[in-house]
Amino acid sequence: MRVDASACGSQDAAVLHALTRSGLVLAGILLLAVGVGNVVAGQSKVAQYAELVAATAPHAAHAPATLFPAASEGEERHELAGAKKNFYELLVTAGWSLVVLGAALIAIGALRTWTRMPRAVPRSPLAN
Repeated sequence: MRVDASACGSQDAAVLHALTRSGLVLAGILLLAVGVGNVVAGQSKVAQYAELVAATAPHAAHAPATLFPAASEGEERHELAGAKKNFYELLVTAGWSLVVLGAALIAIGALRTWTRMPRAVPRSPLAN
């Protein structure tokens, strides 16, 4: 049994064309790209702000009788760095969620495209 190379090439091109026309696959690729960007950017910033939180650790303790103690500039920097670190940790988590969702959409779209593609019926030598 001989397989025609041009038939395989055209079938691969048809599958690729069908995948690029699938809304699920395209949405999945977009979400995957945005998710990877969020993860990469977030992880670098988390490391940066973790160092800043450690460097700006507050040293002075307030008297327990003080109801609303005045915050020093160092304490404010520490709180701000902690808030930014927490934001970027959330960004990383959201990025991973987008990566998983994008991969799922790509898989579902590819499966739907594959099941809807017409199949080539092998020719029987007796059919001639």
